[in-house]
Amino acid sequence: MNEQYVVNQHYISQCLLKQFANSKNQVIETLVEVGKTYPTNYKNSMVERFTYEHPVLGKNRVERYFQRIEDYFGPAVEVIIKTIEKSKDGNCSFSDVKQQVSKYMREFLIFYYRSRALLTEFEFERTDKGDRVFLMLEKIMNSQYIKGLSNTVTQYYDFAIIESENNEFLLSDQYLSTAALAIKNRFFNMSNRHIGLRDVMLLLPLSGKFYAVFYNGQVPQYISSARMNTLNRDEIDEINEVIINNSYIKCVTNNREAIERVAYKFVYESPSATYAGGNGTVMGATLKKEVFFYGRDKRTWQLFTENEWTQFRDLKRNDMCACGSGKKFKKCCVENINICKRMYEDIVYKHQNYQIADTAIVEKSITEFASKELKKP
Repeated sequence: MNEQYVVNQHYISQCLLKQFANSKNQVIETLVEVGKTYPTNYKNSMVERFTYEHPVLGKNRVERYFQRIEDYFGPAVEVIIKTIEKSKDGNCSFSDVKQQVSKYMREFLIFYYRSRALLTEFEFERTDKGDRVFLMLEKIMNSQYIKGLSNTVTQYYDFAIIESENNEFLLSDQYLSTAALAIKNRFFNMSNRHIGLRDVMLLLPLSGKFYAVFYNGQVPQYISSARMNTLNRDEIDEINEVIINNSYIKCVTNNREAIERVAYKFVYESPSATYAGGNGTVMGATLKKEVFFYGRDKRTWQLFTENEWTQFRDLKRNDMCACGSGKKFKKCCVENINICKRMYEDIVYKHQNYQIADTAIVEKSITEFASKELKKP
C-alpha cells in the first residue's frame, strides 16, 4: 500500500501545544498581525498544509523525522514539569530541574528551527519558497552546530524557571522565544537576540504555567538565577510581550485575558534582507526582527535605525533635549544618544578596517567555539 501524505503538518508539535490547552483540549489562538482571537482544538492549531514537503524529498520524510523526536520529547517535557513540581515541594533539588532541561536542549533547538517563524525567515525574498525546507534541514542536520550551540547555552548562560500560577504564558509560532537584554550593534548577518551571544535571554516553553529561562546579561529583578520565580500579572505581561513579538503569524495560550492584555503591544515587522558588496562581490543575509526586553533599548534602536539620533549629535548636556520633552538633555535622552554614537563609531571603524570579504562581522559570543559556529552560513 502506498503511503499517503500527511496533509496538515504542525510547525509546533501537538505534544507541546497540549501543554497550553485547557480541560476541553482547546487553546486560544491569535492571528497577531490583525489581532483576531478565537478558540480552537490544539490539534488544529499551529498547522499548515504540507509544511515540510518538497518534490525532491521522499513523501513524509521530514514529518517522520520530527515524529520520531516527538515520541520521546513529548514525554520528556512532562517529566521536566513533574521535576519542577517536585522541586517546589522540596522533594528534589533545583539542579535536577536544570539537568533535565539541559539534557534536551538539542531538541529545544531543533523545534526552534522547525517553527513557522524560522520558516518565514528561511523563505524571505526567495523565488522558490520550497527552499525553506532545505535551509531548515541545513541547520537541523548540522549536528556539530546544534551541539555547539546547545553547549554554549547550557554551560555559559544562567538558568531559572518562571511560573504563572494561572497558566497565563503565551506560546509563539517561533516556539523558543528570544530577546536582547542590551543593544550590541547593527550587524550584517544576525540580530541582537542571536542565540549564543552576550546579553540575550531565551524563553523555553514547557506549559502555560512554566517557562525555562536561559540568559546572559541583566534580566529583570523578578528573575533570579538557579531558582523558581513566581511572577505577578505585570511581570507575566512583560514576558508575554516578548513572546508575542517573537511571532510572525500566530500565538496561543489557554487564557484569553492574558493574550488580550498584550495583543496591542505586538509590532509587526517582517524579516529584513541586508546586502554588502564591492569588487564584483555581493553577499546577502536575512535578519530576524529585533526584539528588545527593555524600553530604553527599544527607544535607542528607533533613534538609531531611523537616523533620528543625528538631531541630538551636537547637543551639550545642559541644552534642552531635541525630543521635545522640555527636559535638559542630560536628564532625558543623553544615554540613548551615547549608545547611538558608540554604535556609529563602531560601524565606521569596521568599515575602515575590514575588507569586503569580512563584512559579515559577528559579535563575540560567550565562547570562541560558538563564535566560529555562528559564522557558518
